[in-house]
Amino acid sequence: MFDGNIFYPRHWTLAYSDATLLEGAIGAPFIWAGVDPLFVANALTLVAFPLCGLSFFCAGWRLTGNPRAALVTGVMGAWYPFHAEHYSHLELQWFMFVPIAFVACISTILDPTWRRGLLLGSLLALQCLASLYLGLMLVTVLVPFAATALVRYRMVSLRRLASALGGAAIVLLPVVALLFVPYRQARAAHGERSLDEVIVGSAAVGDYLKTSRRLPAYSWHSREFNRPERVLYPGTTTLSLAAIGGLVLPAKPVLPLLVAGTAALDWSLGVNGLTYRFLLALSPYRSIRVPARFAVLVGTTLILLAGYGSARTVSSGSRGRQLAMTIFLVATVMLDLRMKSDLIGYYPTIPSIYDHVTPTMVLAEFPTGREIDYMYFSTKHWGNLLSGYSGFILIDDALSADSRLFPAPESIDGLRARGATHLTYNCAFERSVERCRHNLAELAANPQLELMATETWQGASAQLYRFR
Repeated sequence: MFDGNIFYPRHWTLAYSDATLLEGAIGAPFIWAGVDPLFVANALTLVAFPLCGLSFFCAGWRLTGNPRAALVTGVMGAWYPFHAEHYSHLELQWFMFVPIAFVACISTILDPTWRRGLLLGSLLALQCLASLYLGLMLVTVLVPFAATALVRYRMVSLRRLASALGGAAIVLLPVVALLFVPYRQARAAHGERSLDEVIVGSAAVGDYLKTSRRLPAYSWHSREFNRPERVLYPGTTTLSLAAIGGLVLPAKPVLPLLVAGTAALDWSLGVNGLTYRFLLALSPYRSIRVPARFAVLVGTTLILLAGYGSARTVSSGSRGRQLAMTIFLVATVMLDLRMKSDLIGYYPTIPSIYDHVTPTMVLAEFPTGREIDYMYFSTKHWGNLLSGYSGFILIDDALSADSRLFPAPESIDGLRARGATHLTYNCAFERSVERCRHNLAELAANPQLELMATETWQGASAQLYRFR
């Protein structure tokens, strides 16, 4: 299941990044039915917004008991700026299990039963299947959250709590076991993250003041010093309502939320923080490239605190005033957090040369640098690819050398030795017409190659060759 068709002949290649098993299970039937994978991927991305909104709505209602405050909470969850900053990461859009897991954790501590533990374990398992990255971060942040809640509530039977934890383990441990083997095997192949990578992915405190280019409300704000995945401003409405909610300390979940949010904030700073280096002593955290993604947990705690702030704001006065204040808050949040998405045109068709490719073939594809396109094209044939793109991209000096020498005969020899059975060359991706003509002539003159298919695609030649 984890042997993807990239980086042939390596195994476990889906575990080189977040495998998105849940999204894959949902999308697979549509792809099997003939729906374009690009459409399915877009649909899975878009549906995450309302699902996150619904999740935060349910969590807000459960915590505050106020449906109007829950509506404001849901809108903040649907449009939280983490969505905008990670628009290209399908797995990072799917954090709809996070707020409900916080509520389930509180419910389990208040009334620990194996059924409640089963629900909590199911939510954690689903988040791990949707994004192992966020699943690990969620479990990590729930530790200080639960510890603070246990101290604050002071009414837990250890026997009943053990029963609840057993219920959670029944669901969560099989999922952990399912993921452990492939990710362990993959780590043996690609190693752990270098400290330099972790440094780049560690947020600075000032990153929480940087706004996404996809937030029109902050178009006036300079983005000169923005860094990828480190644009973490949560929105003015989120911060304002969370500040009001943070003052409602008599509400027992508020203090655990404050502690969990503080811990998540420190861990999002990575090596710039106070405690993340302690996490690096544990093996799973040494595979995390971007500690700044802990910001989604910071955002979750802020939004849930903002739910309390919303409840405090919309609960006074007449019913008419409460309704008017709810409408005002929803409109203000939507104005503050609204997102613009830059629609990018893509190729309307996949080159027809791939009609001749079967799943048993191994393709060397040129020019290099378009691996994401080649991976999308492979959804038409599911042949194996020598190259690919993932969270971990292995340094392969021999393949890099063959690619630099392409289309020289020694390059073709090297590609064949690596197991390639076929080669594609697409002039639409080439940097100049002259280079295209030169390479086509070299390929035509090579006796090791036999032309199988040719076409004009995007106004340029695309060809498929077979190694003789």
